[in-house]
Amino acid sequence: MAKEKLLERLLADWPAKSLSLMAALLLFFFQTVNRLEERPLSVPLTVVAARDFVPASAYPRTVRLILRGESNAVQAILENDLEASADFSGFDSAGVYRVSVLVTKKGSALDIDPLEIRVEPPDVEVRLERKDAKAVPVVPVFRGFLDPGYELASWSIEPRTVEVSGPESLVAKAVDVGTEYVELTGRSQDFTAAVRLSHRDSLLEIIGPDTVQFSAAVRRATASRSFEGVTVAASALDPIFALASPLPSATLRVAGSRDLVDAWTPGPASLFIDLSEVEAPGAYTVPVLVQLPEGIQAEAWSPESVELVVVASAEAVQPAAEPGEDAP
Repeated sequence: MAKEKLLERLLADWPAKSLSLMAALLLFFFQTVNRLEERPLSVPLTVVAARDFVPASAYPRTVRLILRGESNAVQAILENDLEASADFSGFDSAGVYRVSVLVTKKGSALDIDPLEIRVEPPDVEVRLERKDAKAVPVVPVFRGFLDPGYELASWSIEPRTVEVSGPESLVAKAVDVGTEYVELTGRSQDFTAAVRLSHRDSLLEIIGPDTVQFSAAVRRATASRSFEGVTVAASALDPIFALASPLPSATLRVAGSRDLVDAWTPGPASLFIDLSEVEAPGAYTVPVLVQLPEGIQAEAWSPESVELVVVASAEAVQPAAEPGEDAP
């Protein structure tokens, strides 16, 4: 009898009691939800491919994780506690494939409950190609300028080649690997520097060390200039003689440090002939000589010799002396 009365009391007004229970459960649910906090976190994305295959198209290197859980718990999670990966290892032929991003919990993230993780983007599409490799030359990339008046005479890199690996279509197009900037600004002497290689394409991998040894020889900058119509001067001719005709003009090409060559022009005695050994009128072939300031050298000149006729100077002709008279 007591049991029947208890059952009657429990079933009495059961609709109202059911609504009260549901309201209590909803209140508990909303209270729990309100205690949860969202936290965004970026982690690296690891792409796994089958042996002999690699990604041949761009893909996100990181993914955004939205963590939802109790405030203290989600704030305590570190980046290293979560790993994101896209597994393409099940595909063994070239093509375009899409897989979901998987998140693996480790460390402090293992014991957190509740913990919801939403991934952005939720999946990744990648084109796979066969893996290939080849050796290519290393090319330096320069920045800045040497001190005024200096130039890079020569340079060398060790090693001269490196091996690159990646999708066969990109490896086939690879012609060289550049360095990070080799700084030239302010240099006027030989120098050596360790320079990192530049990863121009993230889908290509450089096999081995990613630095090279760069050596450079720095010299004063040189330049060449040519001059035409240069006067050839006659030097050391005895005043009792004269040239029967003017000397021809000449061409002259000089070289030297750039600043000196740019500022220099031929003088009246840059090209000359030495007539100090002329002792009588007649025809002579005389070499053309060059006289230049320090720092400038003659590369070529034309003519290298001249043919000329020496005659007695009009001022040197005197009337014959009469017997008994002293010559003036």
